[in-house]
Order: sequence, then structure tokens, then C-alpha cells
Amino acid sequence: MKLFIVKKSVKEGVSERTGNAYKISSLFVKFDEEEIYDKIVEHLQSKGATIDQVEKFCKPNEYNGEVSYAFGLNCSNYTFDRVEQFGTLDANVIFDRNDSGYINAKIQVKDRKEMVNSYEPPADAVEGWTGGDETTSTFEKPSDQVRPPFLSEEPTNVLPF
Repeated sequence: MKLFIVKKSVKEGVSERTGNAYKISSLFVKFDEEEIYDKIVEHLQSKGATIDQVEKFCKPNEYNGEVSYAFGLNCSNYTFDRVEQFGTLDANVIFDRNDSGYINAKIQVKDRKEMVNSYEPPADAVEGWTGGDETTSTFEKPSDQVRPPFLSEEPTNVLPF
């Protein structure tokens, strides 16, 4: 499933129930294919989810005449660290509903490896800074710089005090 990464987020806190600290790294992703959305809805309803629960998890959104579907995707820290916002991730995604009725999505894991088929970083990634139309500045070699007299390498017997 090809997904466009909209946002990367980290949620940290302490569980009220157990008192243990937690850290959840997740990606907010979107896709545009209506057929895939229909299959996700059908799959989740077969697991006992209502249409309200499905729409709370992944709801169609329209912007500039285009419909897209967005949801939160749980992933490992390994994947989270290696992908960038606005990149495209192609991975096997598992949609599931727990006993409490909460729907989540995560990347499938086999033999301790996430099933990521491909990743394309954003095309317009920034690679540095420049001062407008100027080329980037370069530094002179230390030997070309003028040294102050008190740092000169020649020994002097005259002390200023």
C-alpha cells in the first residue's frame, strides 16, 4: 500500500493503568484510492467495527476537488527514524480492531523485520543555505589569514607587561 507521509509524531507519557512510561512513534499518512478505502471499511466491518468507528479512524476528506483518506500508522523506531515527512512509503499495512473497539494500523512484521517494500524521500528536500542569489561562502586556509602579533609563531623577547 503506497502512503504519503503527512506528519511524524511522538507521544510520550505515563500509563494511568500501569504507571509505566511509554513512547509511541507514529506517522500520519494519506492515500487517494477509493477502492482501497472500501476494502479497509469492509475488512474492519467484518471484524465487528461500526461505520462510525471506521470514520473516526479513517475518514474521506475533500480538498480542491480531490478526495483523500488519512490515518495514523504505528511503526517501529527504525522505520520512524529513516523516513521523512512528505515522503512516500510503500508497505504492508495491517488494520485491526481491539476488544475496546479501538482501530489501529501498523506495518506488518515478519521475522523481526517490517514489511516495507520501498520508500521515496521528498523530492524538494532542502540541502543547505545560501545568501540569496550568491554562491555559498568558502573559508580561507588558516595559512592565508593574517595572524595578530601576539599569536605569531616567531619567538619574541619583548613582553607587553
